[in-house]
Amino acid sequence: MSTSLELIERFSDDIARQGTLANQQLTVPSCPEWTVGDLIYHVGEVQLFWAHNLLVRDSSKKSALGEIEDPSDDSLAEWFRTCTASLASALKELGNDSPCWTWWGEPLTSGAVARHQVQEAAIHHWDVCLALGNHQALDKDVAHDGVGEFLEVHASEIPTSERPTVIFRSTDTQGIWEVPGDISTSTEIHGSASDLALLLNGRIPLTALDVVGSSTSIQLLLDAIDLS
Repeated sequence: MSTSLELIERFSDDIARQGTLANQQLTVPSCPEWTVGDLIYHVGEVQLFWAHNLLVRDSSKKSALGEIEDPSDDSLAEWFRTCTASLASALKELGNDSPCWTWWGEPLTSGAVARHQVQEAAIHHWDVCLALGNHQALDKDVAHDGVGEFLEVHASEIPTSERPTVIFRSTDTQGIWEVPGDISTSTEIHGSASDLALLLNGRIPLTALDVVGSSTSIQLLLDAIDLS
């Protein structure tokens, strides 16, 4: 599997390549409040923030980035490439073990940020492809890691007493992830790693996957996850 940095650069490069003036006006079906241009700006803003936050080398507090450039439409793609280059440069300089604040908590390292930014780039690359009519699955290995990373970051915030036990099973990577909770309502959900990751990120409905047990139990878990 490619390194986190290589994956971030690969997905981001394709996002930039598709950010033509004509494409920027397209609505993103999976993020209907955004156009492709809005989405590209969002990802660039996120990458700039993490590039800055990484270089501060302080795990104890979030660092303020300051004002971000508002590029014109015809310079958006190139501006986005500079954002990716800033993030890539910081990750290359720091490696995986440099201290860094994260909004999700431990581990407070540059490696954890890199892992999360792979998913940020992969999911939004999927969004852009969808907007352009190029519906495709997520990279299998990226999606497999994305399911685990998502559950570590988001599901851990939900009190165990307030959620069912849900088991996620990947049919193509043989991954198994258990979100512990009330054992009396244990439910399994089966699907490709891509579909599981897309479900968790709010991109596809629960009905697109196979549920063994109560769909209501899984929906309770999904509803409790804060994607904001």
